Amino acid sequence: MPKPNPPPPAMKPTVLPFNLDDQQQRDLANALGLTTLPALVACAIGDAIACYKGTERGSPDTTVGNTVAELGELKKAGRAYDRAVRRLADERSGVDYTTHAILQPLAMAVLVGEPGGRDKLSQAADLRAAELDQHPRVETTKEPLRLFCGILREIFVCADPPELKPPLGSGWHHCQQFAMKIFIIAGIEPADFDEHPNRLTEYLGTDVGGIFRADLA
Repeated sequence: MPKPNPPPPAMKPTVLPFNLDDQQQRDLANALGLTTLPALVACAIGDAIACYKGTERGSPDTTVGNTVAELGELKKAGRAYDRAVRRLADERSGVDYTTHAILQPLAMAVLVGEPGGRDKLSQAADLRAAELDQHPRVETTKEPLRLFCGILREIFVCADPPELKPPLGSGWHHCQQFAMKIFIIAGIEPADFDEHPNRLTEYLGTDVGGIFRADLA
């Protein structure tokens, strides 16, 4: 097994627009228990599909080990530390999205010389490294689908009637149906979710709060 190293910058994906046609919007509105699909919801779904299709192959260098190696560079001095800070501040940082959401603003604060910035970054990096030490290995090819499902859940929760919101009542079942319709519309192979709906529930439960912000009211 190769020694973990700080991951290189992520390649900029090619993201092509994805627009829902009238029939697709009607199908999704029906899945949500709505008469019509709000334009903002349709746009959010289209954007989510477009982003997933642009990144579905995953980032092979964004592993737990490589992310921990990146955080370890912050304990070094001189140029090694400076390079690590610049990499974490970069939008194309190769670390996982949760780590990046936590550390990017702190790394940017260090770059502009904010008082106490280095200590804040160091403390946050140590906490995140401790979390990752307990994290199971990930299959990088599956992470884009996991992220996509988490975003679909956020859209579902914002758009669906309150009585259907997971984890209340039968909300997870409706959320699963909603996600499966989107997989069909987007031409996405739904893994083995038909045979293992609990696995889909796990994917839909992915925490994307650090990167997904939307007002669908």
